[in-house]
Amino acid sequence: MTSNPENTTASDFLSYLHERVPSFVTAIVAELKKSEYDIDVTDLQADHVCYRTESMAQYTELVEALQSSEAGGSFTLLVESEIGGRPIATFKLLQPIEIGSGNCRHSIDVIEIPSPKEGNGTHKSPMNDEVHAAALEGWMRQYPISWNTKACQKKCNPDVSLKMELCDYGRVSVKFHLIPLEAVIEFETGVV
Repeated sequence: MTSNPENTTASDFLSYLHERVPSFVTAIVAELKKSEYDIDVTDLQADHVCYRTESMAQYTELVEALQSSEAGGSFTLLVESEIGGRPIATFKLLQPIEIGSGNCRHSIDVIEIPSPKEGNGTHKSPMNDEVHAAALEGWMRQYPISWNTKACQKKCNPDVSLKMELCDYGRVSVKFHLIPLEAVIEFETGVV
């Protein structure tokens, strides 16, 4: 999946999310079940989707559009703050994006939009997925693969991650962390 810089209105971006997020998360769930990983996320909640912008101008335009009156309350800004030297905005969707069927259902209602990291090139896939897992050490023992553990020692909401190649989406990252992003934001900002 390639980034769509045309998503500069709130309604266009919301349509884009409803069109692309279900197939994106479904592709991740299917890839995780393959024998290389053999990870079953049926009982886990997909916490949020991260939509990466290609430029600071695109980031600014998108964040402003999602906060505008034209957005019609479809998006609520939870926080915009600087993390790792760049602004990142996190929004709550008024109506969650429902994904899956049967015993593997996910509901995404938080979208994280980071501005680009300085020096990083354009990403083929504008989205990453983050999943809430109860205990990281037990999770890594249950699924003994080559986890990226560089964020495992973070004081607030440590995570482990893996990168995978998805047909139609390119190289994506999937993170497993302890606390849902919205709860972390509530804790850090004191806003409930």
